[in-house]
Amino acid sequence: MPYGDILLHTGDFTELGLPSEVKKFNDWLGNLPYEYKIVIAGNHELTFDKEFMADLVKQDYYRFPSVSKLKPEDFDNVQSLLTNSIYLQDSEVTVKGFRIYGAPW
Repeated sequence: MPYGDILLHTGDFTELGLPSEVKKFNDWLGNLPYEYKIVIAGNHELTFDKEFMADLVKQDYYRFPSVSKLKPEDFDNVQSLLTNSIYLQDSEVTVKGFRIYGAPW
């Protein structure tokens, strides 16, 4: 990874947004030397969208067999697993004079 003060990761850090994938990504972030690590979910982080997931788990959706096995409590607050970064979802943060807004939609 190149040197920098701020790492801005703008999505697709998991395959499906499974809690195990988010934890692995969070561990990776924890080993990076950046002063600020800012994360915004992408279209692969399915579990970060609670409404979408609520509909998806009701279906036997063939494209995401791993997700269909999840219970709502498995993804209720998956964003909280990102302890080594600032997570932005329809929110903003100012770091080093830069105002950064994040929206995964």
